Amino acid sequence: MVETGRVNAARDLADRFHERWLAVHPFAATVYGIPGYDHLVPDDSEDGRQSWRDEVGGYLAGSDGSAGSAGLAGSDGLARLARLARLARLDGSAGSAGSAGSDGSAGVGEADGTLDDRITMAVLRSAAGQEIDGVDMATVEHTVSAMPFADPGSFLAVAARTVLVDAAAADSYVARLDAAGPWIDQLTERLRAGAAKGRLPVGPLVEQAIAWADALLQPEVPEALLGPQPPAGWAGADGWEQRRSAAATRSVKPALARWRTALVDLLPDCRDGDHGGLCHIPGGDTDYARAIRIHTTLPLTAEQLHQIGLDHVAALEARAVALGAELGLGGLDEINDALRASAGQARAEDSIAAAVGAIRRAEAEAPSIFPPPLPAPCQVTPMPHVVASAGTAPHYTPPRLDGGRPGTFWFNTERPTAGTGWDLEVVAFHEAVPGHHLQLSRVQLLDRLPALQRQRSVTVFSEGWGLYAEQLAEEAGLYSDRRAELGAISASLMRACRLVLDTGLHAFGWTRRQALDFYVAHVPLPAEFLAAEIDRYLVMPGQALAYLTGKLEILRHREAAVEALGDRFSLPAFHAALLDHGSLPMPVLAESLGAWISGQQ
Repeated sequence: MVETGRVNAARDLADRFHERWLAVHPFAATVYGIPGYDHLVPDDSEDGRQSWRDEVGGYLAGSDGSAGSAGLAGSDGLARLARLARLARLDGSAGSAGSAGSDGSAGVGEADGTLDDRITMAVLRSAAGQEIDGVDMATVEHTVSAMPFADPGSFLAVAARTVLVDAAAADSYVARLDAAGPWIDQLTERLRAGAAKGRLPVGPLVEQAIAWADALLQPEVPEALLGPQPPAGWAGADGWEQRRSAAATRSVKPALARWRTALVDLLPDCRDGDHGGLCHIPGGDTDYARAIRIHTTLPLTAEQLHQIGLDHVAALEARAVALGAELGLGGLDEINDALRASAGQARAEDSIAAAVGAIRRAEAEAPSIFPPPLPAPCQVTPMPHVVASAGTAPHYTPPRLDGGRPGTFWFNTERPTAGTGWDLEVVAFHEAVPGHHLQLSRVQLLDRLPALQRQRSVTVFSEGWGLYAEQLAEEAGLYSDRRAELGAISASLMRACRLVLDTGLHAFGWTRRQALDFYVAHVPLPAEFLAAEIDRYLVMPGQALAYLTGKLEILRHREAAVEALGDRFSLPAFHAALLDHGSLPMPVLAESLGAWISGQQ
């Protein structure tokens, strides 16, 4: 009976937190196809974000066994939850230090609960700590971009890919359009408040956003907002389309125009491209430390990450020279010229066909290196114009839980980016199989896991897995030729450079020009794409650190398992142990895999 209490306490608390997280981040719910949130927009007002921070503190209290109720305000059974948490002793002595995100730790601990319980509570503590760090960073005060990672651009990207499975979903979409105007006004107000504190956006990114808004405001209804189509055969489609256009016209467009006006007003005082990093705004050094915690979940410093990046750049370039010699390419300059020239040269339909072929080869090989359940085949689709025109690289979105869209690899058919030249196969393996599609679609099939572990991605785990999958594809012999293998090295170079550039910009004061010069010298991709990548790092501080950091942790654990288990080591079993608890912070993954190794021994 006590065992049942333990399971319920952990899962109940995690489920309650995740439901609230989805309401606070409703665009994420829409991407996953989770019903009940499609009419919502975030509350990015200062009061709204602080209220969420206070609420998260209550969940942290609940996760360490105390009776904190702030995070469960308005929920029934508060006392029962607190009693169950204390009964199950789910806090764990090793996990308390990282409960508030103070040092990036979130240990499973030595509590009496089952391993699954302790993992769930450690994931909850880490997620709550990340939310607190995210509120405290207040990036909304100074972040402006035309890219689909922040600001109105994120809303337009979600809208363009929204799938309406029934009449209720169609009505929710119109409600979201009506709510989007006040939300965009919140963003405008936060930018003005940030400027009053000296936390100004980056001028070149503001100029791009103004031009983007100008193009968006020209038609009567922005194209991206017309992307969602009414359910097939729905009798109310005509009337709904009129309501959709009316909502976009009365709510979204005027708010976008006000946002644009604010950008024009702020532009003369904005930071220039020489001062784009967080280190150039008040509180920026503390904010970057938070960003490192959020995106690596490890107690790493900017100096450590910068050096790791430099070391890997040198090692990868040596590999590229050796492989290039087999293709008759003499030295890095010739290799980089050949790789750069390959981007975007093939016809879009040929590139998509090549990506599909690579993914199907990987899907055929998957049963030999992964245990069941294996997901349905990955779909490959051109990305919407509003996303492609921003220079977005090919990327993946998981299956909608409502069945409205399968797991999809979105391919950029409009602009030369990463994944459109000799690096086409490596990007397909990273984003689809054995990368994100296999990981994220597969975990959705593990319904024994709490939704928090299935539906919320920890960046360092997910992107670390994607980068590990690139190496796994090489080990499985999936690359078609030496050019594809050289493309894989170029992709690894980009991830190594990210550690150098992200820390260079935000911790060491690098200029945009300095960052671009370093990138062009070491990564054989079009300069236009690399410039957009640098702007992405300015918009999402710390996110670029996750890829190589996560891969190195996964490889470290695999090497430890091989050493400990010897002939008993099984790669499919290791991958099951790695993936079957969902998306985990690195300290939690370490303890989970340590327990698995002990069990195998």
